[in-house]
Amino acid sequence: MPIGAAGPICRWVSVSAPSEVGWILNLLTQTAPYAGAALAELDASLLPGVGRLRGPIAERTRQLWQDGHPGCTELLVCADLAGSMRDGDSERLIAWLRSGAGGPADARELITETPEERAIIGARLQKLRLDRRSRDTYAGILGDVWALAAPAWVRHGRSIAVDACAAWERRLATGTSIEELVPPRHPLARADAGTVEHLFARRVEFALSPLYFCTSGGHLVDLGDYVHLGVAASDLLPTRRTRDADFIADRLRVLAEPTRVRILLEVLSAPAGVMELARSLRISQPTVSGHLKALREAGLIRKQRDGARGVFVASLRNVERLLEAARATIARWE
Repeated sequence: MPIGAAGPICRWVSVSAPSEVGWILNLLTQTAPYAGAALAELDASLLPGVGRLRGPIAERTRQLWQDGHPGCTELLVCADLAGSMRDGDSERLIAWLRSGAGGPADARELITETPEERAIIGARLQKLRLDRRSRDTYAGILGDVWALAAPAWVRHGRSIAVDACAAWERRLATGTSIEELVPPRHPLARADAGTVEHLFARRVEFALSPLYFCTSGGHLVDLGDYVHLGVAASDLLPTRRTRDADFIADRLRVLAEPTRVRILLEVLSAPAGVMELARSLRISQPTVSGHLKALREAGLIRKQRDGARGVFVASLRNVERLLEAARATIARWE
């Protein structure tokens, strides 16, 4: 029965073992900077030994897909096609892959992904549909990940996820919008208002799965007639408190240097080049360049052409988002 009266409708809230496997497999194959730290945290808390799988699993998936793309969105599409998204284990999904039961033949719009990602995921699904050896290889990879995860899932994870489902049903029943309920580092919380509006104009329903093995963030995947959200199932004290402290310190570190903030304020006022900033602030050009590099890496400024010269422009919106992410992370401990 749908939960929540306003905005997109919640189709269901449920545990999802395939999503748990997908989260772990994403960390094992992901090349983004966050993956190593998240995997180390998972290894030290909920799933000892998972770090040892990273090299072998990454190599096996690389050999399977040969497309250079990290992540495993195709896994959730397969789970949906197999009717196993709400399963408490991953055996049915793995058996479905091995059987080739119709194969993942239908095309999904995947409007939560970039055009490049859609093409890659579509090619992966086509490969699974047409090639039995690829299906067997993929099923073997998922089976090995699940073999490590299943004991911890059965001992503690499933019951924690079930309790989290009940808590989420209560939150959604208040009528609060889903984008306000997800934690600050969830992809839905990080998306701009226009993107969220477009997404839920196209997909009026969403489903939600609290993930035991997710220690931060989550996923947001369009599965055709609904969007699936994976969210962290628990606060994982004290691990999460330590991680949140690190996150806040990392976000605010870029603004902790007075000269860097002066440069940011100058560029917020008007686009400027390195020489102009050096003259205005009476500091050396190498010092200015070093601060500009830190601001660019934080996403607060960008370089653009102004005729024959390069100038830096600032994004007030990104400054506000950085500060809001830190504020929201602190606020969740109230």
